Amino acid sequence: MISQSSAVIEPGDTLDSLLGRAGLPPTQRAEVALALSGVYDVTDLRPGYRLEWTADPSDVTRLLSLSLIIEDGAEIALSFDGPVKAERLDPPILEVDRRETLKLQGSLFDALVARNAPERFAVDLTAILAGQIDFRRDIKGGETFALVWQEDQLPNGSIAGEPRLKYARLELAGGVLELVASDAAGPVIVFEDGEAVQRSSPPILGARLSSVFGRRNHPVLGGVRMHTGIDYAAPIGTEVSATGAGRIVFAGTIRGYGLTVDIDHGGGVVTRYAHLSEIEDTLRHGVRVKAGDQIGAVGATGLVSGPNLHYEVRLDGQPVDPREAEVVPEQDLASAADMNLLGSWRRLTGFSPQNEDQKG
Repeated sequence: MISQSSAVIEPGDTLDSLLGRAGLPPTQRAEVALALSGVYDVTDLRPGYRLEWTADPSDVTRLLSLSLIIEDGAEIALSFDGPVKAERLDPPILEVDRRETLKLQGSLFDALVARNAPERFAVDLTAILAGQIDFRRDIKGGETFALVWQEDQLPNGSIAGEPRLKYARLELAGGVLELVASDAAGPVIVFEDGEAVQRSSPPILGARLSSVFGRRNHPVLGGVRMHTGIDYAAPIGTEVSATGAGRIVFAGTIRGYGLTVDIDHGGGVVTRYAHLSEIEDTLRHGVRVKAGDQIGAVGATGLVSGPNLHYEVRLDGQPVDPREAEVVPEQDLASAADMNLLGSWRRLTGFSPQNEDQKG
């Protein structure tokens, strides 16, 4: 009978240590690692990944098959009928559109969790709509909130990758805020009572706001010091995007800030993105970028206690709180296609603005 075995990768495990515990000799462990490395970087092994293998019942050190199950159900399969070969097998993915409409009775985070909606949207929406609303102060209870997003489902029903926000609507006593994303990787447009008021991209998606603008105890130097931006805690390598259109005026290292990108948006406004692990190769002084363009990745360079993005807005050389006002100037807020998309999402979620009803 064929011997079947499996192992779940634990913190501190390496491919070699796992194969060693399976009883494979060093020469075969090296052969397996070499084959795997042809299609997968084995240094990226993470806790929770699974290794499955079958062996000859008469000689458990002779493998018949071996599979490494990684993120999103993908499988690296090795065959041993001849020279060892590796192949990556990605499961079929179904794109599913989901939508929810609910009444807010507490925090936005709690409302999303209650409907099994992505709780990361609470952070994303707070950052995107910071110029229009303070979710902690302005939500009184009873507001209608609608959300449309897209997610990738695996055959077993589990979710792969990150959900993509397409539309959101918050109906307040004094008006309606709507958000439209025509491209998951690009900027979003914010509408207030049907009028486009902001076209921008949050600097980072799905991150935790870890420090706000103002005086605070410095996590590295100690003592109370002015914090001139806001910090988002996120894993190293998380994509960082330009919040608005502009021109690169600095891309390099600044003492304390580490790897840093500065973007001049005109009108005396400059945004800064600091503590990066890397900067896009194409970014040089004078290069123009659009809202949503990737400019680098989260890191832990400079004076930091852990991986995070420091996002800063300067107006005429003075730091201002990015959450208090939308200071980055924007052009071409909404095209005809954007307005048509807004109408489509409204119909899908059953929303008819009062001023449009009165027109009929």
